[in-house]
Amino acid sequence: MRKEIVELRRLMAEEGIDAYFVPSGDFHGSEYVNAFFRMRAFLSGFTGSAGELLITADGAWLWTDGRYFLQAARQLEGSGIELMKMGEEGVPAIDDFIKDLVDSAEGDYVIGFDGRVVSAKFGKALAEKFRECDKKVSFSIEKDLGGNVWKNRPEIRPSKVWELPLSSAGIDSADKIGAVRAEMRAAGADHLLITDLMESAWLLNLRAGDILYTPVFFSFILLTMDSVRLYVMDGTLADGLPERLSFIEVKAYNNIYKDIADLPAGSTLWLDPATCNCALYGSVPAGVSIREELTPAALMKMIKNEAEIKGMRRAHVLDGIAVTRLIRWLKETADTVPKTELSVAGRLKELRLDNEECFDLSFETIAGYGPNGAIIHYSPTPESDAEVKPEGFLLIDSGGQYTGGTTDITRTIAVGPLTEEMKDDYTYVLKAHLAMAMYRLDPETDSVEIDKTARAEMAPAGLDFNHGISHGVGHVLSVHEGPNGIKKGRSSYPVQAGMIMSNEPGVYIEGGFGVRIENLVLFKNNEEGFIVNEPLTCVPYERKAIKKELLTDEQLRYVNQYHKWVRETLTPYLDSETASWLAAETAEL
Repeated sequence: MRKEIVELRRLMAEEGIDAYFVPSGDFHGSEYVNAFFRMRAFLSGFTGSAGELLITADGAWLWTDGRYFLQAARQLEGSGIELMKMGEEGVPAIDDFIKDLVDSAEGDYVIGFDGRVVSAKFGKALAEKFRECDKKVSFSIEKDLGGNVWKNRPEIRPSKVWELPLSSAGIDSADKIGAVRAEMRAAGADHLLITDLMESAWLLNLRAGDILYTPVFFSFILLTMDSVRLYVMDGTLADGLPERLSFIEVKAYNNIYKDIADLPAGSTLWLDPATCNCALYGSVPAGVSIREELTPAALMKMIKNEAEIKGMRRAHVLDGIAVTRLIRWLKETADTVPKTELSVAGRLKELRLDNEECFDLSFETIAGYGPNGAIIHYSPTPESDAEVKPEGFLLIDSGGQYTGGTTDITRTIAVGPLTEEMKDDYTYVLKAHLAMAMYRLDPETDSVEIDKTARAEMAPAGLDFNHGISHGVGHVLSVHEGPNGIKKGRSSYPVQAGMIMSNEPGVYIEGGFGVRIENLVLFKNNEEGFIVNEPLTCVPYERKAIKKELLTDEQLRYVNQYHKWVRETLTPYLDSETASWLAAETAEL
């Protein structure tokens, strides 16, 4: 049993708390979090980006999704924490599990969590479970018990904000705010609370580095028809706001709770319960009506304007140069230069940052050799760092933050001889990838059909994958941008022209190898009225793994056209030796 869990149970007993819930997020529901907020990882030892921990006096459970099943099983071994595989048969959702705990307990029950890191959406759903409960169920949300266990917890040190130029942003902040206010007016909202960090950064055309890999800053925005209040931590605006934002009132970060509590009765507040935390939601006075849905900023942000698209195209060319150079180096030095997963990830980071327009990675590089490639979101650590041998597959999922855009690419690379099974599986994944690439979506059709069509290409071989095929991507923002995404059996938001999303089917053979192929694509309207997608990612597929006979004529034609585009796009930027190598890699199949 982990000592951190033992200490937390002691504090729970002192506070009279029966079950304590620890999510993965921060005060804004962010996916990637500042080191200060990695409480679930600290308590459990599981370091994946998604997971929820529940502790009682005699049990501990961790929920995570299919991306992390293998990683979580390894990291939880010997911890006394039971792995709950989300989506698997017989595994209840965490709120249902808590309800079962309450039903089986004797007497009243107290559920605890830090109300600042739990979303209002989850908190309300949990409370609804007990609306007609025979027992008295109460919530203790004022205390961060984990913070009392974590003695050497990192501090939040706000980074300095910088401006995203209009040439990159495309639309001035004043115009964005005007468009948002028009939506507020149409909806009858007097106040709009923006809690998502990406929305604040997008609205103000500002970026920073408060969160690893995501160039945002801790903030809240409270918007009315005639005022804009920005709540930030000390040090965020060391030089003040730029002159173009002089109309904005800057306030202390934590003052948002008081200002929300002071909203006048009879007014209407618009907020997103998925990113507004429980504590802030609970500050809304009883006389204020709440409109609970995605904010106008969220919906506007996911449709990229021409300047953003231009920047994303350039970012992907620069990224293609770096990744192509890495692949050539991997192949040509497979037998001569010793490598590990970490050294490969380090080399790729160097190649990206060699370009002055790249200022960070967009997420921690996934470099999984052999069996580690079958762990969907595996990232190497000094303890797990595997030698990359001159045989089999190396799966690399990585991305960069550029001044013009955000990238995300996965390539499964043959670093030596492949088995027939590896070639078969790679080609079936490629067929699924091509199915999405070539899909023509009728605007009236649910975009989940894209996912179904892609998986159907793998079904004859008995293959499937336990993650979504597509997620949205921000512009110099989060590499995983909502609300748009396509998962198995559902799409979270209709696909529209102007969205930039991923195309990433995969196959994961536990104990063997993994295959994933990912491009970012731009959705756009064609002349026939369909929504089609244009590839942005500019890196060749793995030629040695493609079984040409498994591809249809149309699929083969697409691969050859894509490779021709990659070759013609990248060659002007490459040295002669790399250009010659790329020409061979992209020659017609």
